[in-house]
This record gives sequence, C-alpha cells and structure tokens, in this order.
Amino acid sequence: MQDIVKNVVDIMRSNFPNGVRDDFIDTSKVSRIYSVNNNGEHISRNYIVEIIRANGIEDGGRFYFISDENAESIRHFLDEILSANSIAYYTKIHEKHSDFFVATHVFSPDVLKKILQTAVGGHFYFSEFCSAKRAVRLDYLIAQIFTAAKTSLSIVDLQEKLPYVPHEKILEVLSDTKKYLPTSAGKFIPFSKIQFDTDEIDAAKKQISLYIDKVGYAIPEDYSLSSNFALNPEVAEKDMLNIIYEKFFSEDFTKRGKRLFKRGTPGRKSATGSSNRFREFIGAQTEDKSTKKGSVKNRLREFISEQTELPTEKLFAFAETLGLTQKDTFTILPAAHEQMVRVNKDFFVKDALITFDVAEVDKSLRPFVKRKIIPLRGVTSFTDFPPVKGYSWNLFLLESFLRKYSKKYVYAAPAPNSVNAGAIYPNSMEFANYLDVQASAIVQERLPLEKSAVEEFLINQGYRATRIDKVTERVIARAQEMIDERR
Repeated sequence: MQDIVKNVVDIMRSNFPNGVRDDFIDTSKVSRIYSVNNNGEHISRNYIVEIIRANGIEDGGRFYFISDENAESIRHFLDEILSANSIAYYTKIHEKHSDFFVATHVFSPDVLKKILQTAVGGHFYFSEFCSAKRAVRLDYLIAQIFTAAKTSLSIVDLQEKLPYVPHEKILEVLSDTKKYLPTSAGKFIPFSKIQFDTDEIDAAKKQISLYIDKVGYAIPEDYSLSSNFALNPEVAEKDMLNIIYEKFFSEDFTKRGKRLFKRGTPGRKSATGSSNRFREFIGAQTEDKSTKKGSVKNRLREFISEQTELPTEKLFAFAETLGLTQKDTFTILPAAHEQMVRVNKDFFVKDALITFDVAEVDKSLRPFVKRKIIPLRGVTSFTDFPPVKGYSWNLFLLESFLRKYSKKYVYAAPAPNSVNAGAIYPNSMEFANYLDVQASAIVQERLPLEKSAVEEFLINQGYRATRIDKVTERVIARAQEMIDERR
C-alpha cells in the first residue's frame, strides 16, 4: 500500500509540475501512467483522488507536490532571508523572488505558505508571515526602527528597513493615531518624539483663561505656541494645536471648533463687539498702533525666514493670525518672494533649495520674448528649458526666476497674484510703471484704442486678471500719448 502511495506521489512530482486536479481527466492520466510504470497494474480513480487530497497542497482547485530537492532549495532560501530579516510576509517573499519560485513550481504565496508549514522546518510560520523567532510583532519592529533613526521616517524609509513587509502592512501600523503622526513632508513621527515647551504652554493657559473670563472664549490667535511649533518643525501647526489641547488643555478647557471654553460651562456669546474691543485693548497694551503695520510685516518676514518649505495655505493662515486677509496680497506674497521661490501655485521653498542654470533659462526664453513685451502666459512650453533639480517648470516657477535671477528679462504685474497675470520684457526696456507696460503692449500689437478691444486683449492674454474701467481708460490714454510722441 505504501509503495502505491509513493509511486502515485512520484508520478505527480514528475508529470504535473504545475499542479493536478482531482477530476476525471487528470486522475485518468495518473491511472494510465501508473499502469505503464507497473506492468499493467491498475488502481482505481477513487484511490488516486484519495492520495492526491491526502498528500498534495491544494490551492485554487489544484494540488501541488513539491519535490525533496525543491523543498531543500526553499529551506536554504528561507534561511538566507530570515538570517537578515526579522519578519518576512509570504506575499512579499513570493513577489521579490518570483523567478526562483517559478523554477521550483511554486506559483502563489498561498502555495508557498502551505509548503513551508508542511514540508520545511526550522522557523516559525504564521498565517501571513514567517520568522526565525517565535515572538515577533511588526509594530514593535517599526517602533525600534524609529528609535534607532532618531528622526521622522517615510513609508519608503521603513520599506527599506523591512523589505519583506508589504506597504499596506506598514501603513496599517502607522495609521494608529495614538502612536504616530504624519508630518507636512509626508513622513511620520512617533508621538514620543514630540517636544514641548511647558513654560510657554503654562503662559498660554493663563492667556486663554484671561480671554475666557473677559469675552467667554479664546481662539488660537489669543495665545502663543510659537516655541512649541519651532521645536517640532515637521509637524503641521494645526496638528500641534490638537496635540497640545489633548495633552495639556483638555482637563481645563473644552473645544468647539477653534474656540476654547472653560470646561463645565456652556459657550456663551459675548455682548456685540465686546470680544473685538477686548482684543483691541489687549493688543494696544503690547503694540503701538503707529508701528503696527511695520511690526506685522516684520513678524511675517520672521515667520517666513524660519520655513524651509511653505504651503501658500499655511502662509495665508499665519498672515491671518496677524490681522491680514486675502486682500492683503500686496503685503503677504511679496514677503514670501523676498526669501523664497514659488515652485507652484501651492508651495514656496527656501531660495537655497533651488538652483537655476540662469544663462540657459534666459536662452530658452529668447524664442518667446523676441525683444518685445509678452504676457507671462505667453510662455506656452517648457520643453527646451534646462531641468531644475527636484522641481518641474511651470509659470509660478518662471515668475520667481524672473523676479530674482534672470540677467536679461523682467517680470512685471498689476499686483501680486496667483493667476499668472503679468508681463515679461527684455531688461533693455524701461517703464515707469505697469500702466506703461500695458500701454506699450497695446501699441506694440497695433490694437484699436477702443475700450472693448483693449479690455479683451489685456484680460484674454493675461496682462490683467480683472476689468477695471478706470485702469482701461488710463491705459488707452497713455497708449495714445505714446503714439503721438512717435509722430
């Protein structure tokens, strides 16, 4: 009986490397081969089915039989993997070494797992992964990697340390919001690594209580946590606010939106205008109104100087805490352009992070400008522009280049903006103001000096973003002056 089983299993290994089914067709083939190999001896299909099911490894309707030679190869292969890695998931092992497993007729991670669990010893095999140690946990391994790194890490960083762990399994551990926090740079930092300036937090709690006593609530603009933000530059300020609230404020205050109230008391509305009057009063004690505007600009510049990368949303959010609004782009955007490069609509980066091949960029601009005035949007392709390491060309990056670096061309605009409105011209041209730039562009294109034609041209080409009647009238008048001066 044992000889029959051994003979049938040998037939499977030799003739069905891609697996065998327990159906009529495959069992009939096995029966014929057995009969040929054993001088016409016959065994029933039902017995063959029993042998297949008892000795094969089932996956997807097929049964697989691993040879002793292949089993030994897999064992040595796993020894090498687990000697260098604390944990290895079957899916990742099979994915990274698919050629090896195809050669040994192991066509899926499930087959690999079953082969390891039944035919190979020496390690510990769990439902999703194997390990050289009995007690191993992925969350502990990731925590150890963060401890050794002493910095924030991305999923890619962790994947390099854990090459046999699937991406989604790493992300599953990092999604524990009680242990890890995503940073603004797309990395993760353990909560245990976050630092706190408790003196500043204590001062903030006093300031919060002061505002609540006077106007019923406090908002983030009423107290400073700048030192805590500085200690944790990778963590978004809104996340730091939430962390500090949970750790230090929640026992005394309750939060509704951005507002903090005394815990145990309902939020109440202050008398009309009283909160604003109180905030103005507090501000007046610490800042002279005659220097308030200059102080705001200085605080904005100081904030920008501390940033390496600055989303425009974060820039305007901070400006709002200084009393500025979206209408104050004359102050906000130029302050950012002074120290940073705008790499796209949503992001500024420190000047030092950008390197331009100035001569080559100017050379690439030449076919577009052609010794005349063109709108910024007139640069319609960046195919021939030299690469900027780490960034892709776009109109915002081009605007920043023209503002600071170009040796041959000038950028001018009606106002700081985020819609790519503005003009480019050779630096050999000189204009008193942007009104003259627009008027010269009108004359250059020989447009009829009619309001509708001038407005359509300036808006559609991108010299301006909005129609303003008085500006259009002045542009037309100035264009007429230029024409008259040439006669």
